[in-house]
Formats: sequence, C-alpha cells, structure tokens
Amino acid sequence: MKNNIEHSLILNRKIIVEIRFNPALKFLDTKGAILDKINTLGIIQGSDWSIGDSAIKITDNNQEELIKKIVQVEINRLSFISSKIDTVEKFVSDFFKLYDLITSVLGELSITRIGCRIQGTYKTKSTEFNKLLESFKKAFPTQIFLDDFPTNDLRLQIVYQNGNYHLGPVQENDPFLEREFKNPDRNNSVGIGLDTDNYLSKTDKTNINGKAKIKDVIIASLAVEKSLVENLKEF
Repeated sequence: MKNNIEHSLILNRKIIVEIRFNPALKFLDTKGAILDKINTLGIIQGSDWSIGDSAIKITDNNQEELIKKIVQVEINRLSFISSKIDTVEKFVSDFFKLYDLITSVLGELSITRIGCRIQGTYKTKSTEFNKLLESFKKAFPTQIFLDDFPTNDLRLQIVYQNGNYHLGPVQENDPFLEREFKNPDRNNSVGIGLDTDNYLSKTDKTNINGKAKIKDVIIASLAVEKSLVENLKEF
C-alpha cells in the first residue's frame, strides 16, 4: 500500500481510522498498561496524554492548534488521527501496531464498525478561486445554477454504498481549513477540498473482524481520494 497520489498535489491532508467494538471491560483495569505500551511504540513523539474514566488520549502536543497526531482508546473504540502523513504505508503500519497492541492486552475484539476518513485540500491548475469555481460550474448541468442567484461557492455531497464524500473549491483561509487544519504551518492555497468517509458495519451475515477488513476500508477511502484528485487536478 504505497502513496496513492502525487505528493506535489497535496496541500493539506488528514487521515482518520477508527474501529468500534463491543465493550471490552478489561480495558477499565488495563488503561495504565495500555498507555505505557503505546508510548513504547514511538508512534507519537513528544506525547502529551490523559486518562479518563473510560478513555485514553495521546497527542503529540499539549496545544490544540499544534496537534498533528492523536491516538484515542476507549472501552469500545480505537482511533488514530494524523495530519502528518510521511507515507500512507507508514500510517497504516502504525495503526496496525496499535491494533496489535490493543488486542494483545484486551484479547480478540468483536468489531462492529470500521471507518476511514480522509480530509484534505489539493492543488489544481488554477490558483484563483473564481476561475476554479467556474471550472466546477462548467462540469455541472447548467439547469442547476440560477441566474437570479449567482453562485459564490459550491459544496457537493455524494452518498454511495458504505461511504460518502464532500467536495468543492476552497479559497485562501477557507473555513474548512480553519476548522480541520488549525496548525499554523498549514498550506492556505486555493485548491479543491475533499472529505471522504468509507466504512463497514457488522451485520448478522457479515463478520468484519481482522486486519484484512480494516485494510479494505482504508484502500476504499484512498481510492476515492485518488480518483477525485486525478479527475479535478486540471480544473
């Protein structure tokens, strides 16, 4: 699983992987041990951590606007969030290290949902917001745009089986950037904004335990991201 898109096209990027499982009561007695073991993995450098009644949270900084990596473990959930993606391969490897660690302490998990969300902004041929917006408008049937109500911005939502994505042009210091990429070194350039979320849920007929199913969901999100970025990079 190598990097799926050209690095030069990425302006900002965040990947979130989360698994939910039936409550593992053993977690309540092993929170300290889990925290110690996660710290030894070296996934998050310079970590800041907290332990609550039902959750462990580890971040790479104690200032919210500087945080780029978060690991959270709860009685029924494991999530890994990173906006510092050296390579997709390493991100996935780090998540599976966390997964192996959690299962080694809590035992086999009964997974109920697997989700992977990718949020980002990406470079386009046009560097001017108005020109980029026009490119989006030209890609749509003209009937949906009303002359009496000029289009100043655009956000598209597509829902499909086991996933969805939101897509649109972003301008400098767009609210999407300010909300999802608070770090001061973010790239504020004009481009396309993408938020894609893919998932698998357990059913009576479907067992989603194990790494293979987790990998399938991650690959699906990466495939959506790649297709959209490749299709729109000439806008």
